[in-house]
Amino acid sequence: MLTDAQKHQFETLGFLRLTNLIPPEEMNTFIDAFDETMTAANGGVPWQHAPRRQQVVPFYRHNPAVYHRLLDHHNIHEVVEELLGKDFVFTVSEGIHHFGGTRWHHDSVAPEGQTHLKVVLFLNPVRANTGCLCVLPGSQFLPYRERMQKYGESVLPLGKDVPGAYPIESDPGDAVVFNVKCYHAAFSETPRKGVYINYVQNPQTREEEEYIKWLYHHDASHGWTYYTRELFEDATPKRLQMLTFLKEACYDAG
Repeated sequence: MLTDAQKHQFETLGFLRLTNLIPPEEMNTFIDAFDETMTAANGGVPWQHAPRRQQVVPFYRHNPAVYHRLLDHHNIHEVVEELLGKDFVFTVSEGIHHFGGTRWHHDSVAPEGQTHLKVVLFLNPVRANTGCLCVLPGSQFLPYRERMQKYGESVLPLGKDVPGAYPIESDPGDAVVFNVKCYHAAFSETPRKGVYINYVQNPQTREEEEYIKWLYHHDASHGWTYYTRELFEDATPKRLQMLTFLKEACYDAG
């Protein structure tokens, strides 16, 4: 599915935008179910307008009949497999309704040589002035990231005017894929909705194993459950494969 140029872009710049990864008729189903699913996650009570965002983790468990189709989507699997290898690890799904921007930041930092990426599906058109994801291309690499960590207090307040900032504009059905080590942000008060899916390269070393276990325990400390019974009740062989590591290493351990 991915061209050599796209793979090179992801490896070099840390991100991709894949146009029409999810066909419109399928994407409309996921769009239509979003608000209902977010409300179900809030105990059936509609959310009030949040200062910055409403976030549900894990998201899929609140509407598996719809969103397990997204979890099992062949096009997403193919992209992730080409970037991470056949034995990639699914960690967690997020549903987010943004009401504001975010500062420049990177997410968790996997060991060098191990890739942790997010696939983001925005449910409405997002542009540079309406809150699309912006990245600092190449900032997944250690020297760049360390410089930003050291001097970020003076550089990052520039917001969208940081030199080299790249807005990844997208429409529903497009997928934004990025290495979570990359510095990223969004700059808008425009409400926008998205589904975020997290995947990690299968560990080959003890350090890489410990990183995935750390993700699980770190998020559990915030009340986020990675795996729920719903994930296994209707699991396809492919889904079972991408659940195997954390199930054995964390859920079945001891």
